[in-house]
Amino acid sequence: MRLMTIIPTAGRPELLATTVASLAECQHPDDYAGTLVVENGGRNGAEAVVRSAPPSLGCQYHFHPNGNKSEALNSVLPMAGDALVFFADDDVRFSRETLVAYASAGGRGPGHFFGGPTGVDYEVEPAEWLKRYLPLSARGWIASPEQRQSVNLSFLGFNWAAFAGDIRAAGGFDTRRGPGSPTGGTGQEGEMQARLRRAGATPVYVPQAWVWHYIPAERCSAEWIIDRAYRHGVSYAMDRGGGGGGLPAWVAARLVKGMIRRAVATMAFSPVLRLDARARQSYNRGLLAGFRLRREMAG
Repeated sequence: MRLMTIIPTAGRPELLATTVASLAECQHPDDYAGTLVVENGGRNGAEAVVRSAPPSLGCQYHFHPNGNKSEALNSVLPMAGDALVFFADDDVRFSRETLVAYASAGGRGPGHFFGGPTGVDYEVEPAEWLKRYLPLSARGWIASPEQRQSVNLSFLGFNWAAFAGDIRAAGGFDTRRGPGSPTGGTGQEGEMQARLRRAGATPVYVPQAWVWHYIPAERCSAEWIIDRAYRHGVSYAMDRGGGGGGLPAWVAARLVKGMIRRAVATMAFSPVLRLDARARQSYNRGLLAGFRLRREMAG
């Protein structure tokens, strides 16, 4: 078993350079298979970052012309062979033990996938009341004892690992999801992990494999939270909507309740109540859009 790191990137060479520098400071397994940076959507400086990376990383550059993260990942999976692939992002930093922790856990072999705890590096610390509306990727996550024993355990998309052969056998990443996708839906990594579980793979928590996610100030705003809620609604409808046909009754009921809640919240002085109502309404609109997309794709 060899470990390879894959980092997708799009238009953020400064952040990528910081991520690559952090990866270089990690302990590397003796049989480390190298680091693959896949830039998608345009050539915006990632190749220069790869050229200047420390030799110990074994950095390779690959360009995918279409600005779709899932497509970009699928395009480089064949290059990984049968390696265990650690999927990171271009805006993270790593603990010194992250790579060797994944390499050690990977000794369990194919039929397993892995993930570790996450922390957050805020550009500007958001208000506590606002944090509750941020996704786990912007709040940090440590698996509870119960989660560590669960066969349904999922990991965040910038800190997980799976065998390349297992991912290819599961059909690769869903190109309808993720940054640059036609639907704008989120969660392509979580959806892939769900398919791996359905194929019989076992999730394994790796507590030493820490990764910290950089969160810029604009991703701690109310408008970003509302937009994120919409994209989550799209993804939920695509995942759990069932077959074609009309709009499910429970979605129609949510839409009506959401409009009432929003109308009441506009008269409230509390920013928490107003944001809550707006986020719920945005999520409901995402559900509606997601079901429409399902019908179009099914037709």
